[in-house]
Amino acid sequence: MKSITRFRIVLFALMIFGAFANFALNEWGDTLIVLCEGIMVISFMFEIIKTLFLRIKNKFRKKTSIVMFSAFILLPILILCVFLFAFLFGKALYILLFIIIGLFLFITAFVIIEALVDFFKKVENQFIYENYFLALFFLALFFRNSAAPGAGPMLVGSIVFLVPYFSTTTIKFFKGNYKDGKQLTLVLTIGSLATILLGFVFMFKTMHWPYATMIFNISIVFIAVMIAGVIKWKYVYQEKKVNILQGLRLFKTNIIFIFFMLFIFISYRLFTTIGIAPGFYSSEYPENFYKYNNSTNEWEKAEEIRNVYDEFIHKAGENEFIK
Repeated sequence: MKSITRFRIVLFALMIFGAFANFALNEWGDTLIVLCEGIMVISFMFEIIKTLFLRIKNKFRKKTSIVMFSAFILLPILILCVFLFAFLFGKALYILLFIIIGLFLFITAFVIIEALVDFFKKVENQFIYENYFLALFFLALFFRNSAAPGAGPMLVGSIVFLVPYFSTTTIKFFKGNYKDGKQLTLVLTIGSLATILLGFVFMFKTMHWPYATMIFNISIVFIAVMIAGVIKWKYVYQEKKVNILQGLRLFKTNIIFIFFMLFIFISYRLFTTIGIAPGFYSSEYPENFYKYNNSTNEWEKAEEIRNVYDEFIHKAGENEFIK
């Protein structure tokens, strides 16, 4: 397991710790979760920049790698400039924001086009693609938990572009390893398919779209089959006995980490829906908002409560009843 993967597991463990702190009515738990999500974004961006640097050093697509490297370095610098101007002058520069959005779209298009070219050329070079959209996924979570705009489109966009990536890598994994160990490959492939389904559940659940529970029930079937396979523990691969943990090393993607993260999060959300697990505590909105927001069919009431409450706070501020 790579050091950066271990680091992400620690971050995820801290996020779970932050959730339990929140259940104990400690608001710093939310801060810890948001901080870990931000660091998670940086970890994926670091891997991208490191890969591009090695490309330039090894003269692999040197010109395009220099362009991408420059764009990835420039983006956080521009974002820091916006925050600096906002802190010094009380408002951000709209021209700079426009440049940041344009650069972000340029990078996204660049990453997608390069990955498509490599895919059709059968070149195993989609590493940047995976890391970029995983960074975008965690950035969406960071924005969402920070109540910042734009979280929804980023979340949907990241999952929509990650699903075909993990689908194709799962097919390649199955075709490349089936002859060496049929049973092991089949179990791991089923687990990979379960992860893809959990990604859909996460998107549908977070965006309050219908059919999230139905998709989760389908994924549970895949997960149950995978768990039944894991119980066996040891399999034959390339005429050698290997355990399931050694088999996980065959994956060359982050799908194992994504599986555990999605499974824990979605299970928690479903437990809150049926009242087994506590909902997240926050003093930002009235208690009924969180009650309805955690419910499967009543999120519209939650939105109505939030809008009315926001309007109430705005009017109270205008009339100097609160500061």
